[in-house]
Amino acid sequence: MEQSLDLSIPENKMMLAIYLTSGEVENDRRALNVFYGMRRAKKEGRWVSTASIGYLNRITELGKKYITPDGKYSEIMKWAFETIADSNLTVVDVWRIAKKKGLRCGKNNFWVAIRNPVYCGLIFIPKYRDEESRIVKGQAHAPYF
Repeated sequence: MEQSLDLSIPENKMMLAIYLTSGEVENDRRALNVFYGMRRAKKEGRWVSTASIGYLNRITELGKKYITPDGKYSEIMKWAFETIADSNLTVVDVWRIAKKKGLRCGKNNFWVAIRNPVYCGLIFIPKYRDEESRIVKGQAHAPYF
């Protein structure tokens, strides 16, 4: 605040309240704009988070963001999905073997990853207000396994 307020004048107390809350209101508006923008991007099939295990975040020359398979780690995740589907091994056993193959993630992150629909080229949109949760097809749908 660059202006001094004489708080002995009742009307200046109202000006002080406006000065103190205007920054917070601006931050709240910015947060809502970001939230709605990310939600709209998800509805359009764009991935808006950090890349999942086995993927890398990339940017095209035009500034468009996308995710792409990450060589070694994507092969390990592909192996993990196939092994979980086709063998009698538990998920924890598959995670341990994947770690020996070079996968770098904890057990809990692995559990989250194997339930993530992005590995099928799908994006989950959580419920918000009167909209139900849903899954949409990701842009450039090209699952690598």
